[in-house]
Order: sequence, then structure tokens, then C-alpha cells
Amino acid sequence: MQDSAELVDPPDELPLQQLQRRDGGDELQRRLDEGGDVVAMAWCDAWMPAAVANVAAAIVGVGIAWSLLYVNVSPAMMAVPGGSLSSIFLLYVTGTVAGKLIYEIVGLPPRFGMLLTGIALQNTGLYTVTGWCSNLVSFIREVSLAVTLINGGLELDANQLGRLSSVVARLTLLPCLAEAATVGVAAHLILPGFSWQWSLILGFTLSAVSPAILVPGLFQLKRLGYGEVKGVNTLLIAASSLDNIVSISVFRIVLGVLFLTGSLTSKIIQGLIDVSMGTALGVIWGFFLIFAPPSPWAKIYKNQKKENTEKSQRLNRLITAKRSFLLGAGGFLAMSGSRWCGYPVAGPLACIISAFVASTGWRWRLKMQNRNNPLILLDENCDDEDQCQGKPVEKVFEYAWDGLQPSVFAFLGTDIKFELLKSFNMALVGLLVLLLGILVRMIVTTCSVLGTGFSRKEIIFVNISWLPKATIQAILAPIALNMARELGTPEDVECGTRLVTIAVISILLTAPIGAIGIKLFGPRLLPRAN
Repeated sequence: MQDSAELVDPPDELPLQQLQRRDGGDELQRRLDEGGDVVAMAWCDAWMPAAVANVAAAIVGVGIAWSLLYVNVSPAMMAVPGGSLSSIFLLYVTGTVAGKLIYEIVGLPPRFGMLLTGIALQNTGLYTVTGWCSNLVSFIREVSLAVTLINGGLELDANQLGRLSSVVARLTLLPCLAEAATVGVAAHLILPGFSWQWSLILGFTLSAVSPAILVPGLFQLKRLGYGEVKGVNTLLIAASSLDNIVSISVFRIVLGVLFLTGSLTSKIIQGLIDVSMGTALGVIWGFFLIFAPPSPWAKIYKNQKKENTEKSQRLNRLITAKRSFLLGAGGFLAMSGSRWCGYPVAGPLACIISAFVASTGWRWRLKMQNRNNPLILLDENCDDEDQCQGKPVEKVFEYAWDGLQPSVFAFLGTDIKFELLKSFNMALVGLLVLLLGILVRMIVTTCSVLGTGFSRKEIIFVNISWLPKATIQAILAPIALNMARELGTPEDVECGTRLVTIAVISILLTAPIGAIGIKLFGPRLLPRAN
């Protein structure tokens, strides 16, 4: 009779479920940490069958979505080419695929491929949107702006802002204002027909850095220990969100001055009222969200225990869903409602401030609760406080942005027509304006961080990190063009089209340089913490 020990699988060949059950998953984690592979449980779990199944699932999903649209809307809407709804669907799917391919094969940011997809479909006649679908595109862009602003507010940390307040303020205001002013003057002198208002709109469109490119690269360096000795990562993440707030706020104000009727004095007064209303609305809405819905430990929920049970996890997910819905829906209502009331700046400010106030309050309440109840709603094996807290609402809006991103950048690409580039030498002129702004920005950025204790290499890295432009340009440029089409003259439409073209050039040039520069030069320029 065989020894019973011979009937037991060797440790490296245990099925996945047994590895997870043994010692709470320690064996599985040990194998992953050592770089070993988890043994596949069936032939379909091998690499090739799994890859084929993954592609097949995506193709079938796209086919089902297309079929649902085809059988539920008019055939003219789904005609290829020429159908408005089919154009939007094709743009989203091909943009997503192009973004994935360009990231996996070339290593460039996915939004680069999405942008090129929009340009290609527009100039090959495969993108035609009319009627209510044009309003749908505008709606998606407005939602995308609200999600971007809420993400920016959620990423701000009150403790970091207090600790680095003076440096953050200089790095936020001085480079942004300097680049906007330089681009504005250059555009007014170089671009024919650009008034001072359109020149400043272009300046504040280009002056915003892209957190969507900057933050993931900095988080990767942070996990490896780079940039943590003097807080370079913390400084850049905080300043990038505030930089976007400044650019968007002034952009909205100048856009209102250009298109709203009345005297200059009345427009300035309305701008001040805009800022005041947005600030007040954001603070009030943020304070409301701190306490409503109630926190998971509130006595309204029965049979709450201290351990992280399955019931408490379901409750956490439910409260996260409620908070995310209220924050997102309230922010979008503030955006559309403020524009409807004639105060277009108030909405974006309310989005950012409400997200910042609410997230700060949530973290503070959780910290106070855990001080008295150290085990409540936390995983006892979690070492990192931020990871334990999870920032679940922030994760929800990150996923929302991932879903919206293909449409945002692909839609921006559809505003580019090759005829404009040929007739106006727009690429060359736009590149000149862009480079002048970047040059001044780098000089002012260097001056802003001098005397803060950063080394020469760290200052060089700050300049590299302050280069990429993508998200804000992709959202703000079409907003200016749409307002020109709705409220402006043919000259305004031409200026708006040129603005969009220069915004696309800025993304194509700076996004890959910034993403590659952060990844390549971060380990070479930043000291590594022990």
C-alpha cells in the first residue's frame, strides 16, 4: 500500500484553489513573489487558448453591441459610411483598439493612438455626425470634463498642500501664467485674425499639463522609491491638479468675455460672481457629501462588526456607489446648470472644490473612526493606510475616465482636416507658437523651484514632467470650437478650428515625449529612497 504522502501533489503543482486556501494564500503569494508561474488548471487556461478566448470575447461583445444598435435604430443611422451612430460606434471601437496596440507595441500612451484614429476616420470619410448625434458628442465631452475635474479634486491632499504650500503655489501659478501669456502674445502676432481674446483662450488651453500622463508615471517611480527623498512626486501631483484648475477657470472666464454680451466691466463682475458662486456651491455640496450617505459604521446599519466581513464589504461597495453617483451627478448638474444660468465658470469650480472637500472629509472621518476602532472595516493584513482606505470613489472615477478616454481623444481627432493644414501652413505656425510657450515655461519652472533644496537633476526632472499635454487640451479645445459655431461669427469658427489644430499638435508632440521622458529619466535623475 502506498504511503499517503505520495498521494499529495508537490507544492509547486497544487491547483490554484488549494494554493489560495493553504495558509491564507501565503503559498500562492510566495510563488508570485519569486517570479514563478501559477499552474494552469485546464488546457483552456494556457496562454494561447486564453489569449484567443480573450480576443473572441471582445469581438463577440462588439458584434452584440452593433447588432443591438442595428435592430433598434433606423438603418440610415447605422449605415457605413454615412451613418451618424455608426460613425460614433466605429470611432470608439477603433480608437480603443488603436490605443491598446500603440501602447503594447510601441509603448506610447494609448491616447496617442486614439487621436490618430479620429484624424484618420475624419479624413477618409468614415466619420459623419449630424442631428441629435452632434448633441450626443457634446454631451460626452461635457461629461468627460466633469469626470476630469472631479478626478483632479479627489487627487488633492490637504496635508500635502499644507506641507508644500509655497512651492506648490509657485509651481502652479508661475509656469502656467507665463506659458499662457507667451502663447497669447505669440498667437496674436503670428496667427492672422486672432484677437487678444482668442489668443488668451489658446494660451490657457495649452498651459495645462496632463495628469493622465504625469500621475501614472510618477506613481510607478514612487513604488520603486524614486523621488521620495525630497517629495518631488508629491509636489508634482499636487501642483498638476491645481495647474489644471487655474487653466480651466481662466479659460472659461476669457471664453465668457468673448461670447457674452455686455460691457467689459459687466463681464468682469460676472466673472467674479462666477468664481464666488462656484466656490460656495462646491464647499456646500462637498460638506453635504461628507455626511450623506452615512458612513459604514453609522448605527443605522444593524449588526455591524469590527472585522472585515463579507457583509461589511458589500456595505462599503454600496456606500461607494452612492457617493460616486451623488458626486458625479451633482458635478455634471453644476456644469450644465451653471452654463444654462449664464455662469459657465461656476460649474467647473464647483466640481473640483466639492470633490476635494468631500474626499478630505471622508479621509478625516475614517482616520478618526479608526483611531478609536483600529480594526473596523480594514484588512488586518494591509500595511499601507492609503491602500487600506482604498480611495474607492477615486477608483470609480478612474474607471469612468478609462471608459470615456477613447471617445474624448478620438472626437478631438475628428476636428482636424488636412485641408486646413495645407492651406494655412498651420502645422509649422502652430509648432512655433507651442515651442515658444514651452521654452518660457521651462525657464519659469526652473526659477520657481530654485532655492527649495532640489538638486540640479531633480529640477531637470521637474521640467520634463511639466511638458506633457493631453487631457485638458482634448476637452477644452472642442468646447471653444463648439461655442464659436453656436454663438460666434465665421471668423470665430475659423479661429476655433485653428485652436483645435494647434491643440492636437501639442498633444502629438508633448504627450509621447513627456511619457517616455518620465519613464526613462526618472530613475536617472531622482535619488532612490532606502
